[in-house]
Formats: sequence, C-alpha cells, structure tokens
Amino acid sequence: MNVKIIVCTHKVVDMPQHEYFFPIEAGASLHHEAMPYVPDNTGENISSKNQHYCELTAHYWAWKNLKGQADIIGLNHYRRFFDFNRKWQRFSPDRSFTSVTDFLNKQYIFPDLEKLLHDYDIILPNSRNYPFCVSTQYAAWHIVDDWRILKEVIRELSPEYIPAFETSMEHRNSYSGYNMFITKWDLFAEYSEWLFKILFEVEKRCKLSDYPVQSRIFGYMSERLINVFCEYKKLRIKHIPVIMPIDDFQPYMNPTNLRYCWWTMRNDLAFKIAPISI
Repeated sequence: MNVKIIVCTHKVVDMPQHEYFFPIEAGASLHHEAMPYVPDNTGENISSKNQHYCELTAHYWAWKNLKGQADIIGLNHYRRFFDFNRKWQRFSPDRSFTSVTDFLNKQYIFPDLEKLLHDYDIILPNSRNYPFCVSTQYAAWHIVDDWRILKEVIRELSPEYIPAFETSMEHRNSYSGYNMFITKWDLFAEYSEWLFKILFEVEKRCKLSDYPVQSRIFGYMSERLINVFCEYKKLRIKHIPVIMPIDDFQPYMNPTNLRYCWWTMRNDLAFKIAPISI
C-alpha cells in the first residue's frame, strides 16, 4: 500500500528520515523564500489562509492534490510525531518531550500500518483530560462566541452531527488533539469534506483575530472536530502518545506514567462530581 504521512512545517528543519514521510511547506503563499519541501500553494489550495488554518492548509492541499497517490494518509508536525515505540502507551501522557538531537539519532520506526488499520479505523494521539467538559475548556482558553457559532453552523449544515458534538464536546472531559491522525484515504476524504464545509462557513461568520494565539482559530476547532467525526462514525480508534523533540528539553518536563494517571483520575473525579458546561 502507498503510505504518505504529511509532515507540516513552516521552516527548514532536520527531520527523521522514512519513506512514508512527506514534508509539506504550510503557508507557502506567505513565505518569501522557497523551502526544500512540497509547497501547499500549488493546485487547489488555501495556502494564503495559513494564519488562521495553520496545518490545515497542508491538510487541504493533500486532500485536493494527492488523490490516487496514497492508500493510507496521515498528518503530523515537524516537532510532533507519533511515539509508536513507547511502552505502556495506554497509561502514557498524551505528549512527552525529548531533545532534537536524541530524537534524530534514533531510527524512526512505523508499525505495520496496513495491519493496524485493519484492526482500527484511525490512529489518533492519546487524549488529554480536564476537570470540565471540552466545550468549557475551549471557552476558557479561546473565544467562546466562536464556539457557539461553530455549533450553530453544524446544526444548520450537518444537523445529524449534533448528538455526536454534544456527546464528545459537552458530556466528556477529554479529547484527542494536535490535528494528528493516520487513516485510510477514503475516510480521510470523507472527514475533509465535512470538516472544511463547516470551517469555511464558520469563517464567514466569525470576526477573525489578529492576536497570534487566537488567530489560529480553525486549527483549534479542527483539533476538537475530529473527535466529533469519530464519535458520529463510531470509529475504532487506536490511541498513540505523541513525542515532541525540542531544543531546550529538560527531563523534568515529562511526568511519570503514575503521576499522569493520578492527574487523569483527579480530573475525572472533579468532572463527575461537579461538571461545568458553557
């Protein structure tokens, strides 16, 4: 099977080498100098929207321009990769850190993705949980009116998704983030069709912020919407933790599995005792 794992980047960086990796320059229309990666501003694209869509401009480019070239498609980032070799994955934090040097000095190994995607429908990062529901978490970190517009758009354009939205966003306190996944092309295309239909309509109704954090609105929304899609489709999900190579890594940045499990149980208990929802 032909496998392409997109590696989104906005700058030239050292990356692990593997035949599956397919580096894409995200936001190429906004850059003055060409990079040694496939640019996301050829063919049908939304490269110029990168400020607000983040890695989704590479996602969109792949959806519109790689059809027929990949049986299995995935997305990760130049500093976020699936940690397939981590032990006790189920009990691991959603992310851990390592130094760039140590990460690049080790061979990056994929499992048998064809077999894995026979047993599961999609690979997502481990979930991160909170002492309140996902919708409340969005409202606390981002702009709550945008979230209300998002639900309104889903109700208008895809009303059949509202029960899945309410279940996964308003009645759960965890979600799988980072806009990372690996799945088969047909499911990727179906998800992309639904995702961008929703986000393009939300874009028409929201006041887009120039503030660096909040300007990434559609990247934040899509991190959560893939969970809604999986809930609606009742997909079999294989969760894998994420490894993040960084330049200023220090060992104290990584909690032990035991401490992480304690945090998770504490948040789950708080959520059950006094669920808070916007």
